[in-house]
Amino acid sequence: MTQGEEPGAADAEAQREDAEEAEEEVAATQLGTERYVLAGFFASGMLLAYLLGKVIHGVWATLSNKDWFSRTLPAVSAVGDDDKTTYGMVVGGVIAIIVVLRAFRNAELRTWSDEVAAELAKVKWPTKKEVTNATFVVIATTTVATLYLALLDRFWAFVTNIVYGDGS
Repeated sequence: MTQGEEPGAADAEAQREDAEEAEEEVAATQLGTERYVLAGFFASGMLLAYLLGKVIHGVWATLSNKDWFSRTLPAVSAVGDDDKTTYGMVVGGVIAIIVVLRAFRNAELRTWSDEVAAELAKVKWPTKKEVTNATFVVIATTTVATLYLALLDRFWAFVTNIVYGDGS
């Protein structure tokens, strides 16, 4: 405790932090499995926007190098490469937003994604301790199997050298 600080100030701060964490947990549980669905659609939109932006930039850059394109649309082909990347990402983002919103509003797709999220919520995921223990078991088993096979290989190489000779 520092000088000038009240005795209960640290306790009050800890209680306030605990209350904030509890509010965050309540907000997360209120959304339930829908938060996973929303996160999935959001991640899909981000990935789609990135990929579309790259494709648009690539197509635009390729077309800009064609003579017929440069003659037909000189202003479009004269755009700098950095600007092509920016404009491609913006157009890709707008297209991705439209596609994701339409997919999100599609009743069949939304029902399917809600059901998938509900089923995944029922899964009993392993704890960190269980994963760590299973990882050690896999590493130990792999090490033992590797040593066993290496010894067998050396043994049979020794036997075949005795039977067939060294070849010299």
